[in-house]
Amino acid sequence: MTFFKNRGPSRRGWVMLQAPGVNAATLGVLIMVTVHLTVLSVYKLWGTTAGDSLYYRGGLSWDGVKNGQIWQLFTHNWFHGTWSHLALNAALFYYAAARLSHVLGSLRILILFLICGMGAGLVHILSQAAFPGLPGQPLVGASGGVMGMLLGFFALSPESRMLLIPVSARNLAKGVLVSSSLLFIMTPGLNLPFMADFGLWMEGAWGESLFHIAHLAHFVGGLLGWVMILRFFPRLLDSNDLARMRGESESGIVPNSGKEES
Repeated sequence: MTFFKNRGPSRRGWVMLQAPGVNAATLGVLIMVTVHLTVLSVYKLWGTTAGDSLYYRGGLSWDGVKNGQIWQLFTHNWFHGTWSHLALNAALFYYAAARLSHVLGSLRILILFLICGMGAGLVHILSQAAFPGLPGQPLVGASGGVMGMLLGFFALSPESRMLLIPVSARNLAKGVLVSSSLLFIMTPGLNLPFMADFGLWMEGAWGESLFHIAHLAHFVGGLLGWVMILRFFPRLLDSNDLARMRGESESGIVPNSGKEES
């Protein structure tokens, strides 16, 4: 069972995450696992050509979108390259969705995930079109949307700390944004002075796969979640609304606030 340590002023101690059930956390993970099993089944039953074709049609690329395959902006969020890739994204998705479930409904959580994931994917393929030196393989994975959910939660609870990570959520969010942006501009294919040289050194130390990760998508998805999270809350009644409703009630008018109550 996973826990989260809350050090805010009103709640303390370890908080248990949401149990599996009919909720966004469970639904999202089930979709990811189902898609991955489907892709593996296609590879096994119909061979490499059919499996690769499924990835190229479901993954996100500039050429695909340019040729009318707009659905890739949605579908790439659910495809994953390996079991380890799936396991990491599924675990972070479940964690973030479970934490957000304390303040948002499942539909709003899924919409936040899709907006961040699709926005991150769109910026990613636009950068591929603008900078031919960037890796051109199709983008797959929920990372952009997951980063948006995580940083959205961090924005709501900036003093919280994740288990085994002794850093406040506020500083962790800043670290994610700074590191992902730096890794992107270090991509050797961008040929930026000094940064490309440092990127080549890191590539030699960590392997070429380091810059086959969509760091820009992580940055954009996280930034979208950080700045947009409050947009997903229902509009609450403020003191002016309550005063107006009280006045309408005293005058015999049936009050209608025009806002959602929470």
